[in-house]
This record gives sequence, C-alpha cells and structure tokens, in this order.
Amino acid sequence: MNASLEKDKGKKRLSWLDFGKAAGILVVLLVHAECSLGPLTFYGGMFYMPVFFVAAGYTFRFQKEECYGDWLKKKAKRLLVPYFGVSAFLWLFFWVKDSLLAGNPGDLKWWSILGIFYSRNQMYANASKPLVLLDMLNAPLWFLTAMFLTYAWYGLISRSKRKYVFLLLGAAGSIVWHYSGGGTFFFLGGIGSMIGYYSQGCLLPWSLEAVPYFACYFAAGEWFRQQKKEKMLGELWCLGMLTVVFLISAMLNGSMNLSNGNYGHSMLLGLAAGISGSFLVFGAGMFLERKAPAVMGVVSLVGQNTLTILCFHMFLFMFIKTGASVLGLSAAVTKALLVLLSLVILTAAGCMVPKIFSQFRSRIFPFSSKNRSV
Repeated sequence: MNASLEKDKGKKRLSWLDFGKAAGILVVLLVHAECSLGPLTFYGGMFYMPVFFVAAGYTFRFQKEECYGDWLKKKAKRLLVPYFGVSAFLWLFFWVKDSLLAGNPGDLKWWSILGIFYSRNQMYANASKPLVLLDMLNAPLWFLTAMFLTYAWYGLISRSKRKYVFLLLGAAGSIVWHYSGGGTFFFLGGIGSMIGYYSQGCLLPWSLEAVPYFACYFAAGEWFRQQKKEKMLGELWCLGMLTVVFLISAMLNGSMNLSNGNYGHSMLLGLAAGISGSFLVFGAGMFLERKAPAVMGVVSLVGQNTLTILCFHMFLFMFIKTGASVLGLSAAVTKALLVLLSLVILTAAGCMVPKIFSQFRSRIFPFSSKNRSV
C-alpha cells in the first residue's frame, strides 16, 4: 500500500494522508484480530479499505508523455512483486511445515497455489458456497491485485475525454454484476441463465467485477486534489456535512467487507460512506498535524509502512497467538497484543529492512545505481 500510494519522486510526503492509511490499517488489524469495539469497529469498517483507494486517487499521476505500458510496469513492480513474493514465502513456509516435516513432500498444496493465482479469499460471496482459496494466512493480499487492476483501469480511461462516462459505465457494470441473478437473464435463453447463475455471488479473479467500482474511490481522491479542496477539511461546515453524510449512509448501509463482495445494503451507500469517511479521517490527520506534530510523526510512520503490515500481520498473528496460549493469557489481552505488537514490529521491520537490504546490495554490487524511491 505504502509503495503504491506514495507521491512522485522528490515530493514531500503528506502526513495527513499517511494518517488516513494508518487509521485504515489499524481497523484492518482490529477486524482480523476479531476485536469487537462497537461503534469503533462498525464505523471504521465503512472506510478502512476505501481510504486506501481514495488516497491512491489523490496521489494518482499519469504524465501525458508517459507510455501506458511503462507506467503499468511500475505499478506491477510496486504491487504484484510484493504479492507474489509474499505468497511464495507463505506457500514455502506451510509446505515445509505441513508437508515436508510431516513426511509427505509430494503434497504441494495445489489448492493454495490456485488461490494465489485467483487472488480471492473465496470463490463466492454467498456464505453457503465458501470455497476458501487464500488459506495460508494470505487472505489480506487480495487487496494488492485489486489495487493493481484499479490502477490499470483508471490509467486506461484517465486520458480519454469521456473519462467520467467510462467511469460511470464501469461502475454500472460492477453494480449489475453484483445484483444480477439467474432470473435477470431468463430472456437470453440457456446461455443467459448460465451467466446469471454464475454471476450471482461469484467473485472473479483479481476482483475483476469490483475494479470499476473501486475506481470511483480513485476518482473522488483525484478530484479532491485537482480541485484543491484540502483547506475545506479544516472548515466546520464541511466537516459537519461530511459527518452527517457518513453517519447516515453508514447506518442505512450496514457493515461492509469489500474483500468478499459484501457492500452492505447498497453499493451506492457504500460509496458515500467510504468516500465521506475517508475525507473525515484525512481531516482528523490535518488537525493532528497542526496540534500534535510529534504524535503525527509516529502515526505517519505506520502509514508509510502499511504494505509490510498488510502482508505479514496474519503470519505474525500465528506466533503471537501461540505465545499467548503458552503463557495462558486471556482472549482480551491476546487480541490487544495482536494489534499492538503487529503495529510496532511490522512498522519497525518496514523501516529497517529496506535500509539493510540497500546496504547489503551496495556491498555486493558497489557499482550499481542507487535504488529509486518508490
């Protein structure tokens, strides 16, 4: 996340944007640690994934002279390399743990490999057809392929004069796919019925059916930057309006989980809650940046390392749970440790590992050029 959402080379990071990402990843940890904190987890669930798409839209840059293919390769390097790298590490770890050490090296975990390439936690949104695919503590990684395809789609339409027409058509396609059932296509005969059956609750690989919908969050973030509306987040009337929109849309829509195609009662209300919630969090970040810059410096560090936290927190959870079980800690204490230790350990790892790798590479390849900022 942090790699894909960063500003262009040489430009100063925006602490309030990092704050938004830190808030998002905190809710991710709370949800995955199964912490039930009432309004905090409910309302946090409205924006904790949309905020990353809105932030990506805010930092979106695609220069006119830039080749689409070259631009997309950069996004692949920043998102797909971590996705497949971490997935390969987790597959190897669990193959050694569950197969090799168990005396069954021929068990190559083919279902898990399929899950890596399909990149969805489950095949169907319908709970009666779970077909779990990402079964190696790699479920959160679905976000990286979804973000990559959202970049690909938004970059493709961004230079068109009919950009917003394509954006709306794509979003309409996502909505139709989500709500369509077999009965919708009965007039098309057998083929239509088959399409309707499989589209009902089917989650396509790499979040294909949802990517145009996610692009709407992108568009909101880009519009916010282009119209230079940042100062509005410091005005009470704007914050009040955003709060009203957020609370009403969140209460009407109910809980969301974008990873498995759960948009609540309405995809449009989900958009309203996700966008307004993201801007409110950014506004809170701006306030904290002015009033408590020292605190903001620590929080922004978390926001700069959300990629590391996203990729490895479930893996780290496994070890923390084992240690808590050995020590006989209560469930509440264990959940608190899952969140706090993940934030501290993985933020520190995200800060230190690149520096160590850079020093190691400079010693092995002293004549290579220095790594570019990502």
